[in-house]
Amino acid sequence: MSRTPARPPAIRYRAARRTDVDVLAELGARAYRVASVEQRRHHYLEHPRFTLRDVRVAELEGAIVGLVILYPLEAFVRGESVPVTGVGSVAVSPEHRRRGVGEALMRSALREMRARGDRFSALYAYRSSWYRGFGWGPFEYVHQLAISPANLPAFEEARHVRRLRLPDRAAVQALYDRVARQGHFALARNEAWWTDRLWDYPGDWIVYEGRRRGSIDGFLHYDAEASKGPFRLAMTVSELVAATPEAHRGLVGHLASLRDQYEEVHVAVPGDAAWLALCRNAQNLHPGSEIGAYHDAGNVAEGARLRLVDVKTALESLPVAREARGEVLIEVSDPVLPGNARTWRVVAQNGRLRVTAATRGTAPRLSAPIDALAGIVAGTLAPTRAAEAGLVSGADAAEILEPWFRTRPAFLYQLNAF
Repeated sequence: MSRTPARPPAIRYRAARRTDVDVLAELGARAYRVASVEQRRHHYLEHPRFTLRDVRVAELEGAIVGLVILYPLEAFVRGESVPVTGVGSVAVSPEHRRRGVGEALMRSALREMRARGDRFSALYAYRSSWYRGFGWGPFEYVHQLAISPANLPAFEEARHVRRLRLPDRAAVQALYDRVARQGHFALARNEAWWTDRLWDYPGDWIVYEGRRRGSIDGFLHYDAEASKGPFRLAMTVSELVAATPEAHRGLVGHLASLRDQYEEVHVAVPGDAAWLALCRNAQNLHPGSEIGAYHDAGNVAEGARLRLVDVKTALESLPVAREARGEVLIEVSDPVLPGNARTWRVVAQNGRLRVTAATRGTAPRLSAPIDALAGIVAGTLAPTRAAEAGLVSGADAAEILEPWFRTRPAFLYQLNAF
């Protein structure tokens, strides 16, 4: 006899209160085992990207047994600002796990986000399959490289690189903002994020000074691991941002110049193969499987995941390619938010989409689950390839959609992780 699946518990979902902070701090410390209770108190009260008003709790029989933070974030897409709700610090007390608390918490959070008009949500998944079940699809893939500095070209522009000085900070912050606006789903940073978090990071900040004295055109941050001694260091690059080709060459050349002291450079870069083309040889110092004639040139890793909270408003707020033209019907399946689960008529013109509910129509039709649609609209998953792989159906509609969302790979920058 088959057993009926247990229903999620009837939790009470509500906004956190000031009087909850001690309980939240203890729950967070016990759930993650990575920080003291006092550090978790500081996390909920002094975080530069959210306030206590953005924290939600799950109560069961009068006790707080879970929590989630809804980060009010801003992403840049094709030069425009798009609001994104980040989901983070999801925690369930250890003694209440495997009882449906996490599922009830996420469903309640999604319903709240949709009710208040949120369009997109993003998160970093501790287990991708679990979050896929709630509609978050992969949309950021990065190359994780482990290479020798000697494998990088020694560009002459490295002579314009120097250590960051205190007066450079404002220029670096402005440079990041300028470059992020040209990126794809790069996150905006407020002053507090720089002041309270980034400037205190251990390691070295390096800048590229352009031809005009005092002009900062690029920067990078890295830290060293010295377990093998001072001349066999491993370097982790946590961020490299360049506004010009010369700045990019200079910063890469700087990494190459450290070859006598550093054995390895570890860096996560956009999945566009540019860094693979920079390397003199295909190399991965922590190699994956060699298959046939293929040379391992770096592992591909999943970064953030994206969800369309409201299909209509999300698509209409997302800028698309200026050359996008045509009309398709997109049939969406969304078992968590049924308001999305319908057929939408989507018309592209002048870099924008117009979306209306459709009961019938003769335009080509694409059928897509909500998680696959996220990858398509983010430009990560080509519609035609998705149709070929059976992730969506509707080859004719996929052909029309193909140029709409094509752009550079989504890259949120590692120092923006929430």
